[in-house]
Amino acid sequence: MGRRAFVLAAGLGTRLLPYTRFVPKPLFHVLGKPILGLIFDELRRAAFSVIGLNTHHLASQIENFVKKYAKSHPEVTFKVYREPEVLGPTGALYGARGFFSEPTLVINADIVTNFPFNTLLSAHKRFGGEATLLLMAGKSLANVLVEGERLKGFGEGGYTFTGLQVITPELVARLREGDRDLVPTYTRLLAEGSQINCQVVAGFYWRDIGSLSSYLEVHEDLLKKRASFYGLPMPISPFVLPEEIKTRDLLLEDWVFIEQRVKIALPAKLKRVVAWQGAIIPSGSFSDTLFIPEKGPCQK
Repeated sequence: MGRRAFVLAAGLGTRLLPYTRFVPKPLFHVLGKPILGLIFDELRRAAFSVIGLNTHHLASQIENFVKKYAKSHPEVTFKVYREPEVLGPTGALYGARGFFSEPTLVINADIVTNFPFNTLLSAHKRFGGEATLLLMAGKSLANVLVEGERLKGFGEGGYTFTGLQVITPELVARLREGDRDLVPTYTRLLAEGSQINCQVVAGFYWRDIGSLSSYLEVHEDLLKKRASFYGLPMPISPFVLPEEIKTRDLLLEDWVFIEQRVKIALPAKLKRVVAWQGAIIPSGSFSDTLFIPEKGPCQK
């Protein structure tokens, strides 16, 4: 049996409304590719061959994507756990508790990073204990308190949890029905004597796409700041658009990423814009905007 990973993919994506009425957050495109597929690709490269995930919001879209991906990559075994209601991160682990037969990498489906997944598994083997969280310094959501290499608790002025962790069957066995969120669950487990470790890292790229602002910032990092993650090719220009798009009466500023089969009504001015395949961009001036086929433009 190969390495095991579990992807948390059931969230509602409320900070990305109205887009997430039509497309679940794990299927949002990054440089034209669904982020869930990028995560699967990275897991395969790191020799993870058993992947579980939970679904709820627009579950059939995610499940259909997994079926197509599995057909193209038969070396990977997938197990999908559909939730009748959103259970929260730790509730999802409890609901899929039969999956965790060995130390398992758990990853949020809305993060992009170039941190090597295997490194966290190696750190957990070195630490021992029931879980190991990957933390970073210098981010806005700094609320994880650490003492040495152990989780101490949660509060202001700590480190940021990246959405990557390794959990063991022993930890899953201590979860309770009704547990939903990481902070209260891990606070209880610490009080009960659990050893939960932390690996604090720096110098790696990490960002989530939980809001439109952060989603667009990921593209800026790729197109202008030359960030690299998930094996994505580095574009040679901050302006990426199909050859068939006529650039006369089309003004591009800062950075722009346009996928195939996008229609643009001219004249138009685009600045920090992403448009997915099949989208329609009306004539006018747009900045900090995402266009998807099912919905018109929305700005951050």
